Amino acid sequence: MRKIATFIILTLICIAAFAQHEGIRRYFTSYTLDNDTTTDYSFYNDTTLDSFYKFMPQQKVSDNTLGIMNPGNPYLTALFSDKEAGHDFIFLNNYQAFIKSHKDVVYFDAQTPFSRFDFYGGNKGLELVKFIISQNFTPYFNLTFNYDISNSDGFYMNSASKVNAMYLAGAFTKKKYQNHFNFIFNKINSNENAGIADIDRFESGDIRAVDNDVLLTKASSSISQLGAQYNHEFRFGQYTIDTVIRDEKNDTIINKTLRSKFSIVHDVTFDRYVRKYMDESMTFYTNFYKDSTKTHDSVTYYQFNNKLLLSLNFQNDSTGNYLKLFAGLKNRTYSFLIDSTHKTSYCSTYITGNLIFNHNDTYLQANADYCLFGGDAYDLDVSADLQQMFGENLGINASVGYSREFCALFDTYYASNNFKWENDFAKPGIASAHIDLFHNKFQFSVGANFNLLHDYIIYDQQAIPTQIHQANTIVDVYANKTFNFWKFHWYTKVAYQYISDKQYVRLPELCGYTSLYFMTNMFHNALTLQIGVDAKMNSNFYGYAYMPATAVFYLQDDKKFGFYPNLGVFVGAKIKRFRIFAKLSNYNSTFMKPTFFSLYRLPENPMAFNFGISWEFYN
Repeated sequence: MRKIATFIILTLICIAAFAQHEGIRRYFTSYTLDNDTTTDYSFYNDTTLDSFYKFMPQQKVSDNTLGIMNPGNPYLTALFSDKEAGHDFIFLNNYQAFIKSHKDVVYFDAQTPFSRFDFYGGNKGLELVKFIISQNFTPYFNLTFNYDISNSDGFYMNSASKVNAMYLAGAFTKKKYQNHFNFIFNKINSNENAGIADIDRFESGDIRAVDNDVLLTKASSSISQLGAQYNHEFRFGQYTIDTVIRDEKNDTIINKTLRSKFSIVHDVTFDRYVRKYMDESMTFYTNFYKDSTKTHDSVTYYQFNNKLLLSLNFQNDSTGNYLKLFAGLKNRTYSFLIDSTHKTSYCSTYITGNLIFNHNDTYLQANADYCLFGGDAYDLDVSADLQQMFGENLGINASVGYSREFCALFDTYYASNNFKWENDFAKPGIASAHIDLFHNKFQFSVGANFNLLHDYIIYDQQAIPTQIHQANTIVDVYANKTFNFWKFHWYTKVAYQYISDKQYVRLPELCGYTSLYFMTNMFHNALTLQIGVDAKMNSNFYGYAYMPATAVFYLQDDKKFGFYPNLGVFVGAKIKRFRIFAKLSNYNSTFMKPTFFSLYRLPENPMAFNFGISWEFYN
C-alpha cells in the first residue's frame, strides 16, 4: 500500500504542476439530513490552506485534544464544552472522530461527477487515505461513496492501529417523493498497551520514548459497526411553472416548483455494534472472573429506530423566509448482549418535535424528545440553537439545552473477565448554555459555555462506574482572533475553564492554541505558499487514565502533568484544487525534558514528520 500511495502522490504532483484545469468553482450542492435538509459546508472551503496541516481526525473536534495523536487511539477534549455528544454504543464515545455516522452522511446533487483524494503519511507507518466520489446518474438520482482507511504502527510498543470507515449514500429527489438512504461500515482494530510502565524513567530521558516498556504487550481490541438508514418523504401540494431566462441570448427554461405546505416523513435506522477485547496478561489486572490465563470479552449491541413525522411548511418564496414544524412518534428498540450469555432488551416510544425558523437575519432551531412509555419512560431531551446577525459581519450564536435520560446499559450492568458490576443508578441530567459573539470582518469571537451536571456517572480510581449526586458546575470563557499584518497571519485562541468540583471532573483550567504563518501568491497567482509555526498547551491537572478492558477513562491521583508547549513547523502549497503540506510536530521534544503527557502513562507522540496531499476532480 505504501508503494502504491507514493506512486499516486508523485503522479498527482507532476500532473498538478502542469494542469490547466478550471478554478475553484463548485459543480455541486451538498447537505446533511436530520428531519430537514441542512446545507453542508465541509467541502466549501476545502481548497484553502487554512488548517490543512491539522490533518488528524481528532484535530477537527478540538484544537486541544488529550491523547496520542494517532488514528484509532482514544482521545478526550481538554474543554468540557468541546466534548462530543455520547454515542449510542458507549464503547465508541472516545473514537467518534474516526468513524462515520448516519447524521454525518453528506448527500450531493452533482452537476458533474465529483471526487476527492487525500493521502497523509509520516513516521511509524502512518498512512491515512480518504476518498470520496459522487455522481448524478440522472438529474434526480445521486450516489456517493466515501471511504477512509488508516494504518499506524505507533511510536510506542504494542500501539498499532487500523481504521476502516465508509458509507454508501443515495438520494432520489424527484417531484413529490423524496428518498435518501445510506449504508455504513466502521471497524477499528487497536493494540492496547495501557501506557508506559515507568514514568520516571521516561521523564528522566534515560531511554528513548519509543523504547519504553509498556504495561500490556499482548492485548488488543476491535470495534465494528454495520448500519443502514432509509428516509423518505411525501410532499402534498401543486406545481407552479415559471419561464426563466437563462442567458443573454434570451434562451429560456421551464422551472417547475412544488408549493408544498404539508408532508409526511418516515425514517428507519438499524445498527449492529460489536466490541471484542483479547488479552493474555497476568499482572496488570487484579480480578479474573472467568479465566486467569487469557481474556476474550465481547459485547454486541443492536438498535432499531422507527420514526414517523408530520411536517408543516410555512414558506414565503419571494423572500426565502420560512417556518417549518415537525411532530410525530419515534420508536426505539435496542438489545445488549454480553458474551452471548446475558441479553437485555428494551422498547420505548417517544413523542418528538422539531421547529426551524428563518427570517431575514434570524435563524432558530429547536428540538424536543420525550419518552411516553417503555424502557426509557420519562426520558427528556430539549434544545434550541439561535443565530442572530446584526448587520453584515456582527452576530451571535446561542444555544440552551437540558436532558435527563437513563444512563447507558453498560453503566448499569457489565460482566467480563476482569470487571463486573450491577448498579441501580438514577437518571443523569445536564443543563447547558452557550453564547458566542463574533465579527467576521475583524475575524474575532468571544464566548462562554455553561454546564450543570447532576446525578452524573464517573469512573473512579478502580475504573468502576460511580454516580455523583451533588451538582457540578463547569464554565469556560474563551476568545479567538486572527491578526493580519501584510502577508503574516496570527490566529490564537485561549480559554479559561472553571470546574466547581475538580474531585470528579479532571480537566485543565487553561487551554491555548496559536498559529503564526506567512502566506503569499507566486507565479502570477498560480501557486499559494504557506510557511508557519503552531503550538498548543494546557495547564497542569490530574489527567485521566485509560482502561483498555472497558475502553473508558477513569480517575487517577498519582500524577499531575501539563504546561508542555507542543510546537510544530509546517509548510503548505496550493495549485488550483491541489494542496500539499509537510509538518514537524512536537519538534521541541528533541531539546526539552520529555514531559509531554496529556493522559496518565500515555504520552503524546515525540517529534514526528508528516506530509499530505488533497486533490479534487470534476469530470
